[in-house]
Amino acid sequence: MINLPYNSNLKLKSILDRVNNNDFLQSLWECINVNAVRRMGLSDHGPVHFAIVSNIALKILRNLLEADVKPNIVTDHQMTNDDAEVVVFLGAVLHDLGMVAHRENHHLFSVPLAAQLLPSLLEGIYEDRERAIITAETLHTIYSHESEIPQLTLEAGVVRVADALDMKEGRARIPFIAGKKDIHALSAMSIRDVKIRKSKQKPVVVEISMYNESGIFQVDQLLRKKIAGTKLEGFIEVVAQVENQQRKTVLSRYTLGTLPESPTAEVIVQK
Repeated sequence: MINLPYNSNLKLKSILDRVNNNDFLQSLWECINVNAVRRMGLSDHGPVHFAIVSNIALKILRNLLEADVKPNIVTDHQMTNDDAEVVVFLGAVLHDLGMVAHRENHHLFSVPLAAQLLPSLLEGIYEDRERAIITAETLHTIYSHESEIPQLTLEAGVVRVADALDMKEGRARIPFIAGKKDIHALSAMSIRDVKIRKSKQKPVVVEISMYNESGIFQVDQLLRKKIAGTKLEGFIEVVAQVENQQRKTVLSRYTLGTLPESPTAEVIVQK
């Protein structure tokens, strides 16, 4: 069950209800986790993942909207911000469907599976033309959520980055306990918390706190690649820091979309 702050967006509420009551989709999510967790030793890619990603994505998008950043469904199709929220939500909950087949090239398999589900999720909520646009924009977010695929819309960038931000400590616990001790597992285990806020300078500020310095791999090697090339560049700042009771160390602070910055180290002793 996904809980989402749909606010006054009644289209989003209706689609959320349909997602939560779609047995076929729920079963696909369970099949994804069989492949991801049981067979491949990866972190959770099931219902919890989709709930986390959809909430993060909606938070990022709303921060951008409050800063008057225009989604592509508005600028290219003259639809509304509410419709952009629908696209982002659908992309967030459908982007990994292809993992029922395999992790490799899963974005290719996700597109036809999502195309099969979208008619029943949108029927009666949108007329034919709008339903076609929502379908097209959603499929683009799904296909391009992997770093190597060029992105064409703001909504796609929101989904890609939200997917990457499902990185808190507990999300890596399954592969770690199962014996996976590579840099991916170790760095993921060091992520203490992820928070999203806004500042006067940037509508999206991602604050990542870590137990130790190994988490910088998640931030500087993985998250940076996810943000690069998206339409979020210039609107997002990422701050990574190690926190404990004695001190707070800022390991990396960078803003993508401007001139590259070298990671900086700043030690703040807290009394």
